[in-house]
Amino acid sequence: MSHRCPWPGCRTAVPSTMWGCPQHWRALPNDLRAWIGRAYRYGQMTGSHPNQSWRDAHTAALAWIAQHADRQQSG
Repeated sequence: MSHRCPWPGCRTAVPSTMWGCPQHWRALPNDLRAWIGRAYRYGQMTGSHPNQSWRDAHTAALAWIAQHADRQQSG
């Protein structure tokens, strides 16, 4: 199962075990990547109910992208 990279404008399909494509994953700050990694639980992306910690980390990553998009590539 796969999903699209959540980075705005990116159309790359990524495995459900990954947050986003490698380019955009590396563009996130280390603390956000660590938070997403700690919150991830195997299999949560194949269902419709990721845990609250992962949703909070994902929301924080999207907020960071919105604030820093002018300095990052959109993919």
